[in-house]
Amino acid sequence: MRSWALLLLMGAALAQIGKPAEGFLQGILPPPGSQVQVEEKNRRLLAVGYTGPLDAAFLGRLAERATGMALAAPLGEWMAKNAGNLKGQRVSLILGEAFLLDLALTEPLRARIGPREIQETALGEDRWVLGERGPMLRIFSDFQCPFCQRLAHEVLPQLKPRALKGELRISYRHFPLKEIHPQALPAAIAAECAGAQGAFWPYHDLLMQGRLGDYLGLARTLSLDPQAFTACLKDPQVAARVEAERALALRLGLRGTPSVFMGPYRVPDPFDLGRLLDYLTLAR
Repeated sequence: MRSWALLLLMGAALAQIGKPAEGFLQGILPPPGSQVQVEEKNRRLLAVGYTGPLDAAFLGRLAERATGMALAAPLGEWMAKNAGNLKGQRVSLILGEAFLLDLALTEPLRARIGPREIQETALGEDRWVLGERGPMLRIFSDFQCPFCQRLAHEVLPQLKPRALKGELRISYRHFPLKEIHPQALPAAIAAECAGAQGAFWPYHDLLMQGRLGDYLGLARTLSLDPQAFTACLKDPQVAARVEAERALALRLGLRGTPSVFMGPYRVPDPFDLGRLLDYLTLAR
């Protein structure tokens, strides 16, 4: 199977995957001799399937409706350019990081549009976790990333009470983009050292305020042991743990931060609380 990536901008349409499945097929008129199938999980739309003749325009409209992305034109162009060369093959297209289109270019053509899914065992060990029950929300993040700081300010405060009530668990995963953020790796190491004294999440919250650089000063703010903290900052094993998580993120093909998974599913817009809660239902 060959893999392709179509990195597309979000369109104005409402994404349907993760939403209640009722009514998705309303108004859809498949080409003659074709069939559209709906897959549900927990009464939510998980994926959409198509079996029938090659109709790039219809498939693009179907993908648009399933994902909420402006896909019709670029998908049609891609299929017009490549379908002949790929006849009889199976390919996977990554759509905007969070969705996957699996195609069998046979007669009849078979297609499935669903969330991008990674086995949770492949996502590695969760060490810094809030909450004790429920699906795991994994946030691959960078303390110097302004979008990660936005997520920490706007979204996490609304999720943390749910985690404490047992609705989900929240896991912080290191993905320091050290090539463009010089403080990302030192901040991640400092957070590890705060975690060694039981203060990962309070320290996380301070770092996400943009308070980077004076890591020992932040430790004193939380009344941590300064000598143990300083020794920890110099421990190569601590840096190695951060680098190992960064290497995992790169192996998973993550391109930036924050990259967010609810259970096995990549979340398309982690700044949208409603979408996160849709995926929470999907992941139960």
